[in-house]
Amino acid sequence: MLTPLLLLALIAADEPSTDDQQRRDAVARLAPAKAKQLQVLVGEQQEKATLAPQPLLRWSNPTAGSVFGEVYLWTVRERPVAIASIYRWYHPLKDSTVEIVSMTSAPIEAREDQRVLWQAPAGGLEFKALDKSPPPAATAAARLGQMRGLAREFSATLADERGGQRVTRELRLLNQPVHRYADEARGLIDGALFAFVETTDPEAWLLIEAVKTGEERSWRCGLARMNADDLKVSRGSSPLAEWPKIVQPWRYRTAHYTLFGFDPEMVKLEDARP
Repeated sequence: MLTPLLLLALIAADEPSTDDQQRRDAVARLAPAKAKQLQVLVGEQQEKATLAPQPLLRWSNPTAGSVFGEVYLWTVRERPVAIASIYRWYHPLKDSTVEIVSMTSAPIEAREDQRVLWQAPAGGLEFKALDKSPPPAATAAARLGQMRGLAREFSATLADERGGQRVTRELRLLNQPVHRYADEARGLIDGALFAFVETTDPEAWLLIEAVKTGEERSWRCGLARMNADDLKVSRGSSPLAEWPKIVQPWRYRTAHYTLFGFDPEMVKLEDARP
């Protein structure tokens, strides 16, 4: 039986520290304000993408340090075209970062005012057919079950340096998609965006889509990295994507995945959500 003192100690251990709560609250003001300062343009015609009003995820990663972030999505006709994780380190690092990845096959860029911060070429996302899968169901509810089942066929591993040693870890698939979309006029019957996370920190993305070509309905998938370290994604025993470690990823502003720092003092917090 737990003594009252031990019970109180366990409860206290589960509660966030005052510092952590203050840091989380600060990032909850900083991240949406920074996201609103970014303009994402897609394709040769530079169509302006729409920023989703709410974050896909709010995360921390105590295995790496004291770091808190939020994840924002830009879409064109509801379909994902770019995802940015906006976060702030408090320990052991002291910086603020935008981590952004292309989720489209079209060229894409991000601007702040008139400055181009990121300009990635076409080919950021490539779809692969999900063979040996039953055809998409007739109803949205049934298709959600199918997409969740298909997502569970995937696994992802991340390898990086921790404490001077190379460590490989299996990432956790979030059971529910973080975004759902469709564009039937263009043959997209249904789509779902899934996240692979460490604790709650997203490290890789999985798109599963039901598409129609003529009278044929089928499934396809797309994969994207959300970490500069070695990543591997497989379906069953078959590797589908392997991304090698990127050294100093902030130097590659024309890559499909990149990072760039920013000064939190230069972000207008009045742009944050209420």
